[in-house]
Amino acid sequence: MIHDLDKTLEKIILERGRLSKNEVDIAFDLPSSDWASRLSRPTINCWCYDLRENTKLRNMEFNTIRGERSAQMRLAPLRFSLTYLVTAWARKIEDEHQLLWRALSALVRSTVIESEMAQGALRDQPYDIPISVGQIGETTGNLTDLWSVLESEMRLGFTCVVTLALDTERALEAPMVFEKEIGVGQAQQPPKRVLTALDRKIIQKADKDKKPR
Repeated sequence: MIHDLDKTLEKIILERGRLSKNEVDIAFDLPSSDWASRLSRPTINCWCYDLRENTKLRNMEFNTIRGERSAQMRLAPLRFSLTYLVTAWARKIEDEHQLLWRALSALVRSTVIESEMAQGALRDQPYDIPISVGQIGETTGNLTDLWSVLESEMRLGFTCVVTLALDTERALEAPMVFEKEIGVGQAQQPPKRVLTALDRKIIQKADKDKKPR
């Protein structure tokens, strides 16, 4: 679900900010100094650094789920708020400020994420998806302390808070899918194999076929 929210924010920033993926990267990494040193293009970074229940939207009422022969009583989904720190990274400070203003203008346009912008599982959310940008009092903790923990110079940015519903009955239905990497190349320690009599015959036949007739 969080990955789908990342993709949704990326879509909003690129489309409403009128930015090209060929010129600007949208990242969701922890903005450490080591990460910043590896950047090769102007980048808008949306780092999700806090996730907690939105108790103001807590609903303790039961919903009735009716089947063909029975009905189940189920608690309403919990509501969780995810807080992003949005920053811009470029070689020139004026480029950073322009990028950040574009991102701010794109995200602040509405108070909920519209269905046409929602990606993946966000389309199945049972409630509207509230989004608040740069609001006073929504920041959790001190951002100055946050930057000191990251061991990176503090820079201009704004917070973006999105609230999602978590249905505990449905959250575990889909199998986990992880990104996999496949290494291609010569191994430093290739596995050893003992040749059988059949293997030797195959090799001998291949050598004969290679010889000119």
